[in-house]
Amino acid sequence: MCDKDFYPTLSSRENSTNGPVKYFEGLFIENAKYVLAFMEEQLVGFSIFFHDYYEELIAQYTPCNYVKVACVHPSYRGLGIATMLNNFIENQLPTDLVLPYIVRRTWSSNIPQLKVLEKFGYKLIHKFDNDRGDNISTVYFAKFIENSINLNIG
Repeated sequence: MCDKDFYPTLSSRENSTNGPVKYFEGLFIENAKYVLAFMEEQLVGFSIFFHDYYEELIAQYTPCNYVKVACVHPSYRGLGIATMLNNFIENQLPTDLVLPYIVRRTWSSNIPQLKVLEKFGYKLIHKFDNDRGDNISTVYFAKFIENSINLNIG
């Protein structure tokens, strides 16, 4: 349902009549954590993040929780579900999952997402110019999590 919310679309990243199967299979790794939103027993949104994620490109923002994907059912958008998912990851994780940074990736023409990231205090940390097409760049954002200071991380 969220396939076309991404650029390029998730389904266009693999040649499959069943949709972006490999993409979603790649989300089920050992350190993946899932945040689910339900309304009256119906799944209406989810976010998946990789806990204690490391990648050389973002090394100075690690250890981090790397938000890989978020999706809200189209019929339930505009109700603050994405904000609730973000808030949970930023402020309500169990203590053993809280890390100093949250890192997210999107594309430069994704204006609604860029506004949300700015609203929640994320800072641009890296940009791959035009790697998704003309004038469409991959952008990485990070946010320092204040309540991680008092935790014993290691």
